[in-house]
Amino acid sequence: MPDHAAYRLGATCVTFDPAGQVLITRRRSPERWELPGGLVDPGESLHAAAARETLEETGVTVAVRGLVGVYQHPQRGILAALFLAAPVAGTPRPTEESSEARWADVPDALELLHPLYRPRLEDTLSTRHTVPLRVHEGAITLDVLAVREVAART
Repeated sequence: MPDHAAYRLGATCVTFDPAGQVLITRRRSPERWELPGGLVDPGESLHAAAARETLEETGVTVAVRGLVGVYQHPQRGILAALFLAAPVAGTPRPTEESSEARWADVPDALELLHPLYRPRLEDTLSTRHTVPLRVHEGAITLDVLAVREVAART
């Protein structure tokens, strides 16, 4: 395992539309299908980064609904949070970062997704409740994502 001074933080969204399709994106480099996400900017909250990255990579604005889990990548020095989200506006489209973005049926997405992202979608599909996320400075709470029951997906 590499010796990292500190982990970089990442954030990813799993977004389902009302029909139960999941939002996926095809990266330009390396070229592969992924769930939208990326690195957190300094001072940015994890869930804000997940929403920002989703918009940048797909053209779809999302509302983050809850935290699904945290994924550690020791070889790359990344600690990534996985969020459940719902679409608010926009249509999937190519962007500067993605050659393609689209809604996919879950079985198709599981087939297309790079092996790094497939377990994240599987974990989201099996999630019944999100977990709490509290953003705070000392005793002052800045933001909270509460525990939510995850509605059944069609």
